Amino acid sequence: MSGMSRNTDLIKDVNEVAEKAIEAFELSYVKTAHSNLHDPLLRWCDFILRYIAPSKRTIYKSDRFPVNISDDAKAGLQRIENLFNAGGNVNPYQSKTLTLFNDTSGKKERKRTDGLWADWDIHHLHLPLNPVDTAEKYSDRSEWVLFLKVYSNAVLFIDIKHHDKNIEPDLFSQRDLMKTFIRNWPREAEFYEIRGVSGLAGNQPVNDADVANLRSNGINVPFEMDGKVYAPIGMGMTTAVTAMRVSILMNKIYEYASEVQKIFMHEDSPYMNELKSNGIDNPQYELVIFDDGGLGIIEKGINKAWKFPRENPNVPNDLFCAFNNSLMPAWAGSLVSQYWKNNS
Repeated sequence: MSGMSRNTDLIKDVNEVAEKAIEAFELSYVKTAHSNLHDPLLRWCDFILRYIAPSKRTIYKSDRFPVNISDDAKAGLQRIENLFNAGGNVNPYQSKTLTLFNDTSGKKERKRTDGLWADWDIHHLHLPLNPVDTAEKYSDRSEWVLFLKVYSNAVLFIDIKHHDKNIEPDLFSQRDLMKTFIRNWPREAEFYEIRGVSGLAGNQPVNDADVANLRSNGINVPFEMDGKVYAPIGMGMTTAVTAMRVSILMNKIYEYASEVQKIFMHEDSPYMNELKSNGIDNPQYELVIFDDGGLGIIEKGINKAWKFPRENPNVPNDLFCAFNNSLMPAWAGSLVSQYWKNNS
């Protein structure tokens, strides 16, 4: 297992875990923006929320399918379907901005996150003829891209569009994508409907180019269709042009860390009682990552470790599970642990 700082400061330890994770996954992290965006946990959270965890998912297609695409793209689409059906890894077919170019700490506001995902919670995947090379992180790029909305056990194929901006201008801010989602899955869309609002005020409707421009300035605009108004399905942007849900997850992880620290430091906790029985009155706790990628806490004085579970059937909202899974998802932990071991 890999250890961290000697101070009992889990917030500091959390950021050290995030820094190692950023290095392990080779994420862009240049720290050229304002200092309040230099938080490594913010960068790590953007990646883990955009990453599509390998899992078997049921595929549902919109009324746009079947689509008129090239034979190469049809082969690429079939591969993506097979991967989702088998629980395979589709991330090599994501945009390279998943790890490169997009950076919450970067100076260029437009490149801090994926605006389409942050605003409407829509991913896109490339559909090349050839599968990704085992030596490469990403597949070949393609003329056609699949737009989809991902759930834990299902995936909605919304549409496939040409990647050429001359053919499909404002490709990643096309309101048609949201219209297709709402038309095909109205019950899902209802979760985001703003009740009691019958329409948006304004002299001119917002067009696709406007959506892109507003996003790049950290401005969120509700979506209107058939007299109904919907909040940003992806939660939208912050004024710093990062994804709102990334900030929410980051703050949640910090809260978890603070609560875990309080529990371990409480005078009457079983942890403190055990340490006192071993002559430790002033423990030095550290957050650690084990070889299997799970998190836990170690007390340096007697080298005593407590491993956090991934799930607790008896306690659905178990704090230790939530902290473990949110900061270091199972799909990421082993790689980060191995990287840490090899670079410590």
